[in-house]
Amino acid sequence: MPNVIDLAASMSKLGLEQRLRDLPSTAMVRGIFFRLLKDEVDKRGIGTFDELPRLLRGKDVWRLYPARELMIAYATTAPLIHSDPEEGLRALFRAQASSYAQTWYGRLFRKFLGNPDPERAIRYVERANERISNYSRWRLETIGPRHVVLHMFDEYFWIESAQRGGSEGVLDACEVEGEVKVELDDPYNGALDIQWKPREGQ
Repeated sequence: MPNVIDLAASMSKLGLEQRLRDLPSTAMVRGIFFRLLKDEVDKRGIGTFDELPRLLRGKDVWRLYPARELMIAYATTAPLIHSDPEEGLRALFRAQASSYAQTWYGRLFRKFLGNPDPERAIRYVERANERISNYSRWRLETIGPRHVVLHMFDEYFWIESAQRGGSEGVLDACEVEGEVKVELDDPYNGALDIQWKPREGQ
């Protein structure tokens, strides 16, 4: 954790004020993401910092809650785990993807998928997006074996850092080596170019 935390500077770098203005007031997201973030901050010993207890506690995993609250919670947490808040977001989302895979619903997800295949996992995530939030659209394009592009439209949660980290976490959960590159059209529209290969010895 950084020794000195300038929340105002971190939130400015993340463009939080503008994102909150642009995020539709009707934007909602499932409580599972509040729960995953709460588990992560508790594990790191920072769950009592600032507004985090108010923002994260008491959320049912399947109910919908304002996406604005989750965005503030992520922006508050990111600088607590990395001096660069964008890298903090990336690390949070990457860790949460692996944590999700260890939950009972994550284990059901992996059982449904069978052998951990990244394309099937990412396609499942793409299709599930409309059930876990009500404001963004994702579309998966298959480029070739072990190479896909996940297009994101009206995605307000930091495509270049958070969503990149989430995709890296999916590759981790599938136990492959890979790389995720970001192509932005603007802050809320872009694509993640995702490639992978088996780990050595597999």
